[in-house]
Amino acid sequence: MNVLAAPLYIATGVLILAGVAKSVRPSATAASLRELSIPSPLNSARILGVLEVLLGIGAIATGRPILWAGVGVSYTAFSLFVLWALGDKSRIGSCGCFGREDTPATIGHFVFNAVAAAIAFLAVVDPVALSDFDGSALETIVAIALLVTGIALSIASLTLLPRTLSLAEGTAGPVVPEFTINPR
Repeated sequence: MNVLAAPLYIATGVLILAGVAKSVRPSATAASLRELSIPSPLNSARILGVLEVLLGIGAIATGRPILWAGVGVSYTAFSLFVLWALGDKSRIGSCGCFGREDTPATIGHFVFNAVAAAIAFLAVVDPVALSDFDGSALETIVAIALLVTGIALSIASLTLLPRTLSLAEGTAGPVVPEFTINPR
């Protein structure tokens, strides 16, 4: 299997989950798109999310170079947006990548997007497809567990880490869990 497979699948998994989040909760992304004067930002955010999901699933499932190029172009666009947002903090407080308003544009976010774009473009030259994996059942389970862990850590580094760092610096309010337990 290609050495790029794991980071490529992790980056693409993040793209898919971000797409799902934008499709379900488009308002944060729509607010960012509004700053770019994109018409109908709520619908545009939903469409963007659906396209991310379809592109990511298609790329992983088929390994077609054109789809990996699409993943690379997506991450390149996200990199450029994050750079723009970093330069214009007064108008863009969140990129809305994961359907939440508290996903700040950070240098780390830019680096993640730029590296993901580079890896996806490398997959255009050396395509990777899910069908390339021919491991045993145990190897498959371990690979899936590691990929899920990588995706979760990537999302945490883009969402929780910036909030935690700003809390430590005293520039943010308290980090509140997004779930509640209702005793019966």
